[in-house]
Amino acid sequence: MRRDYYAVLGIMATAAPREIRQAYRRLARQYSPDVNFWDSTALALFEEIAEAYRVLSDPNARAMYDRFGPAVGVEAPAGRRGDDVHVTVELEFADVARGARLSLSVPRFSPCPDCQSSGRREGRACAACQGRGVRRAMEPVAVDIPAGVDSGTQVRVTGEGSAGPFGGARGDLIVSTRALEHPFFVRQGDGVHCEVELGVWEALRGARIRVPTPLAEAVLVVPPGTAPGQVFRLRGQGLPRLADGSVGDLYVTVRVTVPSGLDARTDELVRELERLLPGPARAELARYRGGAS
Repeated sequence: MRRDYYAVLGIMATAAPREIRQAYRRLARQYSPDVNFWDSTALALFEEIAEAYRVLSDPNARAMYDRFGPAVGVEAPAGRRGDDVHVTVELEFADVARGARLSLSVPRFSPCPDCQSSGRREGRACAACQGRGVRRAMEPVAVDIPAGVDSGTQVRVTGEGSAGPFGGARGDLIVSTRALEHPFFVRQGDGVHCEVELGVWEALRGARIRVPTPLAEAVLVVPPGTAPGQVFRLRGQGLPRLADGSVGDLYVTVRVTVPSGLDARTDELVRELERLLPGPARAELARYRGGAS
């Protein structure tokens, strides 16, 4: 079965004549019989490349190929399918957490209104689309981004790519996502990490603190005697999983803020507290002086 000529040259169906020439020259140098004397496979590829270029470089032959395919007399359905279009979007953290409906300006080929996709006008090739039946346009497309996407996720929107020549069906729009960093939340898969500051007395006595989550907020119960750096896990308060919609967890690391610049009265109270709650004994550290073991 004969391969698609556009695939042979590695170009899109909407490629301009200059792109066709450049692709042919690159491939012809690579597979030329002059540098592949005994390679029968390279010779066959070179002949295929030359045939593809002969057809696609001729506007009339290309138009016939797009309408009827490689076999003369065998009609293809209404022209060949258009190419897929790839775009990249940047998403705020809230869009990642909740999902979003975006209106994107998409550069794509659309049916030529001057010739109604026929490629001809007043008995000649349509000047607006150069006889291709499609012309480049920047058009709005609504895209639904599901919750839980990450950088590199691809969302396929069927039938919103480029229109095919001469009334051919549209290809697909493929949206690649890039998730922006958040100043408070740090994502690790479907888990989310953040840090919350505690006062000294909150760490000593315990507290109930309202903390933000990717979707809303939650209450963090800090038990008495909480140490700095302790991590609390809030189940179901992370990001949705793209695969099944379940929700990951939120991990909250607490940091204890020590006050500075004490006035005389506050210093007196701290000294009193020190007498009541003496610090750790460090006498055993003396044995390690000078690197002794």
